[in-house]
Amino acid sequence: MRQPTARIALRTATHDIHERMHRHPALARLAAGTIGRDEYCRVLARSYGFYAMAEPVLGLGGSLTQCLRDDLAELGMTRSAIGDLPRCTPLAIGQGAAQLIGARYVLLGASLGGKVMARAMAGRTDGHAALPVRFLTGLGENDLQAFVVDLEKNLPDPKSQTCATTAATVVFAAYEDWMAWHE
Repeated sequence: MRQPTARIALRTATHDIHERMHRHPALARLAAGTIGRDEYCRVLARSYGFYAMAEPVLGLGGSLTQCLRDDLAELGMTRSAIGDLPRCTPLAIGQGAAQLIGARYVLLGASLGGKVMARAMAGRTDGHAALPVRFLTGLGENDLQAFVVDLEKNLPDPKSQTCATTAATVVFAAYEDWMAWHE
C-alpha cells in the first residue's frame, strides 16, 4: 500500500487545529472582511509576537515579521511600542530537517490563508486610509509552490513525515494558544 504524500500527511495532522482557527472570532471577522481597524491592529500585534519568535528559529529570514512591523507602524504603532510587544515562548519542535519542514509548513501555509483574508480586506478603509495588508500578502506564490514541490523530496518516508507532522502540530497548537488572548 502506498504511503500518503507528505503534503497530505501534514494537512491531515493539522486539520482539526486549522478548522478551529477558522472559528477564532477575530480571524473569522478578518476572513470575512468585517474586522474593525482596532481589532485588526490587535490581531497583527499578537501575530507579531508569534512570528518574531518563530521566523528566526525556523530559519525563515524574518520577512513576515518585517511586514508585520510595517503594517503596525502604518496603523499608528511606534517602533518602540512594536518592540515592546509580548513574544510567544520558543517552540519545542527539535532541530532535525523534518521538524523544521513541518514547522515551516504551518507558517508558509498560513500565507495562503492570508492571501484570502487580504482579498476580503481589499478596499476596506474603516473611515481611514486603506488597512495595510503586507503581512497577509507577504510571501509570493513561487515561494509557496517551491516549498510544496520540495515536500515530497525532503519527506520521502513515513519516519520523516511523522517527525514533520509532529512539529507542524506543535507549531499550529502554539499559534492557536497564542492567538487565544483575553481582552
